[in-house]
Amino acid sequence: MYRTKTCGELNINNVEETVELAGWIQKIRDLGAMIFIDLRDQFGITQIVINDEELQKQVVFTYQEKLWKEAIKIQKFQQVK
Repeated sequence: MYRTKTCGELNINNVEETVELAGWIQKIRDLGAMIFIDLRDQFGITQIVINDEELQKQVVFTYQEKLWKEAIKIQKFQQVK
């Protein structure tokens, strides 16, 4: 399946649910301890928070290489709050 939810339909009822999203990166903010990614599709924007150190390294490397504002698919994203 391409995605299980759109960025515009996630809400409080999806907490702890694992979903797949697809869209474009609008903005990435690296605050050191956390990385915030604003993922946009035609239905809305979802903010993804990454606070796992190893995953942060992968995101920063990929971002520097080619990710910025390209279409991506986020797999197995778990909404926490």
